[in-house]
Amino acid sequence: MSFPLHRVATVIPFMEFLRQSRVPLERELRQARLPVRAMVDPDCFIPSRNYWTFIANITKRKGMEDLGFRVGLQSGANAADPGLARKLARLPTLYQALERFSKLASTEISQVALWLEPAEKNTHRLHYRTSYDCEHPAYVHFQWYGLMAMIGVIRLFTDKHWQPGQIGLATDETPGKTIRSYFPKTRFHQGQAHCFISLDNRLLGKQPRLNEDALLLSPRYLSIKPPAGFIDALKLALCSYLRDEAPSLELAADIAGFSPRTLQRRLADEELTYRELLLVTRHEAALDLLKNTENPITEIATLLGYSDSSHFARAFRRIAGVSPREHLKQHRL
Repeated sequence: MSFPLHRVATVIPFMEFLRQSRVPLERELRQARLPVRAMVDPDCFIPSRNYWTFIANITKRKGMEDLGFRVGLQSGANAADPGLARKLARLPTLYQALERFSKLASTEISQVALWLEPAEKNTHRLHYRTSYDCEHPAYVHFQWYGLMAMIGVIRLFTDKHWQPGQIGLATDETPGKTIRSYFPKTRFHQGQAHCFISLDNRLLGKQPRLNEDALLLSPRYLSIKPPAGFIDALKLALCSYLRDEAPSLELAADIAGFSPRTLQRRLADEELTYRELLLVTRHEAALDLLKNTENPITEIATLLGYSDSSHFARAFRRIAGVSPREHLKQHRL
């Protein structure tokens, strides 16, 4: 079994909102054992458990009861990725956009699901299941963030004021005054198995409307699906921490939700030590940076958590048999 990961693309709108609210983000992120420098890179992945706990603690201390709703309202269809609205607005019908959006959900957050299915009285429901259940203290925020993203997609094909006839909520609490005021004609159904919004069947064939706000954003969406295996998921998460410093065994165990001893046993089952896993993780990240960026070797070493480029060169040679510079020469011939 793996553990859920969040792609930072879905996290950036929260970071921007909290920054505007003058929350000391670096301090709060470190306390939650989340990477700091990776939180601006949409294509990094972070452990969902740490992120959900971070949001729960922030909202409790700062009294931000409607954080997920407010951030989702501000981000709209781009909640999942800065260029997603533009990508979806190029599709011929709302039905195809919702199908595409549902498939992309697992690319952003592992163990999350969206699906569209027929419902009663000439309507469809777009369902949304999160990576954690409604018992988690941050659930309500990700519930509303996802719901507002779904509504944002539909508004690309209808109008910016469209609202669903029904909204299903997995929580038992009645939505607060701000949310009820925003959806004056919507019926809420609490205590559902998962979230959903309803829409009339006649909307499914709608063509995209011209949306200058969406079209101004450049498409940059990358399809990077979180791995299902535990080792690959841990390596993907560790990559995001390298920019701050080389993650310790204790931090890696926290990311995975284990004690250090349990993590060592899990790795031993795969005939790995933590030191070997970190070495391979850094090497794979190095290969990607050498291939896909023009960064100098010294900068790549820093991005991988090495104190200087000579340490990076020795570690790279230990696996590849050549230095990073020699590797570049061989592959640029």
